[in-house]
This record gives sequence, structure tokens and C-alpha cells, in this order.
Amino acid sequence: MQNEEQKTGETPLIAPESELSGAREQLQTNGGGGQAKFKRKLKLRNILARALLVLLFTFGFFLSVFPWGKATIRTLFLLPEILTVSQPGLLTLAEEPIRHTQTTVPSLNGTVYLDVYAPTNPPAPIPDGREGLVVIPGAGDERAEPQLINFSQALARAGLVVMDMTTPTLLNWDLSAQDSDAVVQAFKALARWPGVGANRTGIVGFSAGDALACFGAADPRIRDQVAFIVLFGGYFNATTLLHDVGRRALTVDGRVQAWQPQYPPIQVLANVIAHMLPPSEGPRMLKALAPGGKPLAPDDLAQLSPDTVAFYHLLAGDEPEQVDANIATLSPAIHSLLDELSPSRVIDKIRAPIYLLHDRSDQYVPFTESQDFAAALTSIHHPHDFAGLGIFQHTEVKAGLNFGQLVGDAISLFRILNAVLLPST
Repeated sequence: MQNEEQKTGETPLIAPESELSGAREQLQTNGGGGQAKFKRKLKLRNILARALLVLLFTFGFFLSVFPWGKATIRTLFLLPEILTVSQPGLLTLAEEPIRHTQTTVPSLNGTVYLDVYAPTNPPAPIPDGREGLVVIPGAGDERAEPQLINFSQALARAGLVVMDMTTPTLLNWDLSAQDSDAVVQAFKALARWPGVGANRTGIVGFSAGDALACFGAADPRIRDQVAFIVLFGGYFNATTLLHDVGRRALTVDGRVQAWQPQYPPIQVLANVIAHMLPPSEGPRMLKALAPGGKPLAPDDLAQLSPDTVAFYHLLAGDEPEQVDANIATLSPAIHSLLDELSPSRVIDKIRAPIYLLHDRSDQYVPFTESQDFAAALTSIHHPHDFAGLGIFQHTEVKAGLNFGQLVGDAISLFRILNAVLLPST
């Protein structure tokens, strides 16, 4: 009958007694020198085997006990789920069941709508041990978007409480700095959620939501409690964003390259400024800029105010050589509004570390905005990380990607996601 070594085709780490007996007989024949050599080899082999067992135990202990190790395990489970539209079943089986609820809280600028994804299992026996995330998806109604739902569910199954928030202003494809109170109220509501720790709660801002994330995190009411901020595909300065939209180009590493924005950022900028224009001119400009709209002719423009004319040319991109002049034409009130809506004005008031992600081919918000954001944070020595990506279109994973395309971005995403999950461990 074959012994176990012959059955498995493997060599055991520690020699069995039958092998030792045969070796002893051979050594008795060969003399004392061979016996000493054999003993040294056997001792070394057993030492290496025990060292390997100790190493495996230590590695497993690190991954299961220490915060960095636990965050690493969670990141490895979460990353494939975040990079797909639907959740992989094998991973879902190993994670926590969740519940989706909808609720509202009041704010100074109106009702705040909240979609909460939370684990149903009791939290660990650690006071306020769960991590929370306030997620601001950006302008428009993103609550039914598959990738946002997948993102929220994946994090909830990993043990986090995720609160997706929106406001009437955002639902109308508009942006208001007064919605910063909505972020504060959502943050407070999440910090009171059963099992969630106030100092384990972060804010995630997608696209235009990055501005509100920054304004909320800078608010003295919560800024010392915000654990981190993640900004994905956002802007840093509203005036430089308008400048790039107007000239349909970016300056990357000192070189100018063509850039064609999609309609949503144009729509948001138009809605933001329309409030500052004569009542009849804002809607007229919006109609002309909409997909399929009829561009304003010179005779039409001659009837409009200087603010409307300059802003129309900036958003239409039909005077790329006159961008600086058109921006200079805008009234002080409009310049003040653009400054008010810029995260650049509050970065020195934020205490939390900031993680920036931006796709290099983003056609909604130039990735140079996040580059400028990172440079400004470096200049004031604020803790941050920046990842330039290539597999997203704005904030959604592109379709039809191959394995090679995913690998490079997965490394950057792993680094930031691991840091984000650390407070929960």
C-alpha cells in the first residue's frame, strides 16, 4: 500500500519515523561523518518548518487583530465589488446582511433626503465601533444609479453605515453654499445612528458634491469629528473650472490640450449663475445651451445684459480666445458667488485628511482641478493623498475594461480605500 507521501506527491515538512529509521541504518554503514551531516540537515529542515509556521501565524494574527490588517482584509473584499455594477455573489455570502431605509432631516436650506444602508447584525461589543459615511452623490437625482447603490451596499455589507444625502437644490441640478448646513445635519444624524462613532465618520463627495463635503467638513460644529474626506471627480475653484469650460482646453504639465465638457457641468454652472441674471435672461440662456437648443445669434445677444452675454460665451465655448476678457466682464456679485462656491476658500479650515480621486480623461470636471487641489494641500502641509485614474468616466466605471486596465487603478484605489476603512477597525 502506498504511504501518504506517495499518495499526495508532497514531501512532509518534518521527516516521518520510517524515513529516520532507514536513514539511521544507512548512517551506521557509512560511518559517523555521514551521521553528523544528516543530523545537521534534519535540524535545519525542522527549524525552517517551524519558522514558516510562526510566520504564517504572525501574518494571520496581524490581519485579524491589528487595525491595518483588518482594514486590508476588508479592502480586498470590497475592491472587486466597487469596480463592478453588480455584487459578486461569492463575496456577498461572506458579508453582513443590510437594510435600506429612507428618511429626512431639516436644514436651514430645506429638507435633506437620506438613503441609509446599514448592517442588520448587532455591532461589535465596542462602544460606537461602527464607521459611518455621509455620501453626497452630486447634482441631479443619483439615488437610483446602480453604481451608487452598489457602492453603498458593498460598504454596508463590510460593516459600515452609509448615508447617501441630497437636497432640493442638488435635485434641481443646482449648487448652493447654504447646503453646507444640510451636510452638517446629515453628519449629526449619522453620528447618532446606533453603534456609529462620531469620530469614525467621514464624508464622501462625488462631482459637485465635493464642494459641499468641504464646506460641511470646515464647519466648526463638526470639523473636529470628521474622520476623513474623500473627493471623487470634484472641482477646486469655480472660476478656473469656468475658465477651462470656456476655452474648451486644459493646461497639463505646461501644455495646452483640447477638452470637450459634457452638458451636465454646463447645466449646473448655468443654473448657479441664472439667479444672478435679469429674470427673463437666465431661462433664455439655459434654453439656448441645452442639448438641441438653438444658439443665440448676435442680434439676440445684443438685447441681453453684459453678464448674460459674457456668461453665455463662456458656457457655449464659442469664444475660446476671449475667455479672460469674458470672465473679467462678469459683475463683482458673480465673482463673489464663484468664490463662495469654491472649496479653495475653506481648505485651511478643514482638519480631516483629504483623499482625492480623479480620472485623467474626465469630460465633466477637468482632472487638473484635483491636481490644483492636491498642490494647494501640499503647500499648507495638509495630510492628503491624490490618485489619478484611468478606468472611470467621471465617477462611474467604464464598460468593457480588460484585466490589465483594471490592475493599475486597483492599486491606487486599494491604497485610498484601505485608509478610509481604517477608522472602522
